[in-house]
Amino acid sequence: MRKKPIKVNKEQNKKRLRIIYGFLMIMIVLLLIGGTFIESNGFMTDLYKAFVFNFIGMSFVFAAALTFCFFFLYHIFVIIIYNPQRIIKSSVIKFAIGGIFTLIITIFLLIFGVTEAKKSIQSMKDYKNGEWQVKDLVVTDVYRGSHAHKGSLRTKSVLIETDKDEMTLYFEDFLIYKGEKYRFTYLDATKTIIKVEEMKGETNP
Repeated sequence: MRKKPIKVNKEQNKKRLRIIYGFLMIMIVLLLIGGTFIESNGFMTDLYKAFVFNFIGMSFVFAAALTFCFFFLYHIFVIIIYNPQRIIKSSVIKFAIGGIFTLIITIFLLIFGVTEAKKSIQSMKDYKNGEWQVKDLVVTDVYRGSHAHKGSLRTKSVLIETDKDEMTLYFEDFLIYKGEKYRFTYLDATKTIIKVEEMKGETNP
């Protein structure tokens, strides 16, 4: 009679392990797909396509981050509700506090992700309708990231600060310099640059 509960517990533990492995497998697959789309930007020849590919890639990466959060929430839920390992009450309380923080982070990620997705979708609609901004702006700063090498092109997600806005350029067809004026065509919702034109002889006064 005493062996039945042990058998049930083993079966439940196996089931939980399958769920945990499922979370991890989904997370890995989402990361691989997202990373593939993001890395493919290096082969793009069109800035708008690079933006779309980056949006798709980041969506998968974001989904992987949420899966990671749900993985921890599930694990914490099992410990708090079922406590299969018979953890002492004080440790269960600590897990509960950790679960609350994880839940807050998950909610924040969801709100942030939905907001950014709406902006990206709006930018796609604006591009389709030809509702983009064209302005001559002076570049006040350029950030290519720590991965970039001096004089190299095709760096990832170049951040360009101008005298009006901070914008994102997914790769450089030519090097952009601080203090120079350029004609930028960009999508207003996400401040994504879809075209850059040089303006010879015009610099920051």
